[in-house]
Amino acid sequence: MPEPSYLTARRQNRRRLIGRLEHGSGAQRQLAASLVACTEGDPCLSGACSECGGRLQLAALDLADQYVREPARALRGRMTMITVVPSFGCVLSGELDVTVCRRVLAEVGAVAVASGITPSIFSLDISFNEDLTGKGPPPHWCVHPHGVAVDWFSPAQQAPFRDAFPPSPWVKRPVKFDPIDASDEAERYALKPDRIRRVTELNQSRQDAGGGPSTNTKRRGLRAIQADELAMVEHQLGLAGRVIGCGIDADAVERALGGFNWARDGP
Repeated sequence: MPEPSYLTARRQNRRRLIGRLEHGSGAQRQLAASLVACTEGDPCLSGACSECGGRLQLAALDLADQYVREPARALRGRMTMITVVPSFGCVLSGELDVTVCRRVLAEVGAVAVASGITPSIFSLDISFNEDLTGKGPPPHWCVHPHGVAVDWFSPAQQAPFRDAFPPSPWVKRPVKFDPIDASDEAERYALKPDRIRRVTELNQSRQDAGGGPSTNTKRRGLRAIQADELAMVEHQLGLAGRVIGCGIDADAVERALGGFNWARDGP
């Protein structure tokens, strides 16, 4: 059976990243050595490693199945996928750092707990956004979590999220609640380790409400300079800093994800 295309692309991108890091700074060469030495039996557990990111995804999926998907079956399979794009998670190239990533995940998790949208699991996603229409913000990093939660939520229940993360020039629709069923497809997407570039262009073949060309956003691979910058930040952040459980027993989260706390430093 042929390998899924996303796995092939993931491994190709990883090999290219290693090749570039091996010719970089001392810290980049050290990270490259860790990635080269990573094996299934002795994983490097670096946040920059897409293979180990896939291992984290599987572990987090098991946690989500137990604490989100299974309880949802008692509610006719009702689950919600939540995406939050805080304005403070939008930073220019060269300004992405661990502090931004931690703040985004921590503040989203705090709002989930305060609003009672639990049990839920959130995982950090980071994209590079480019708007070629001339009407949007400058090219920037977008640090934003996706989450899955039990049940569907009314506008009143969603209000704390919308109040905490209002629209801004960076993002017009910062909070999105999508009612879903209890399949694992949304869980896999929410916990995915892959990073992309989002490119927004004018679509001359379709018109918007004002009669002009509509916009179309396409998914593209990160440019080399972007992938290298992101790798160093995600390595510092670590896999353990990527996923949080809200309203889930801390010991259960530790049992599921605690093994990802310590990355190997070097070969």
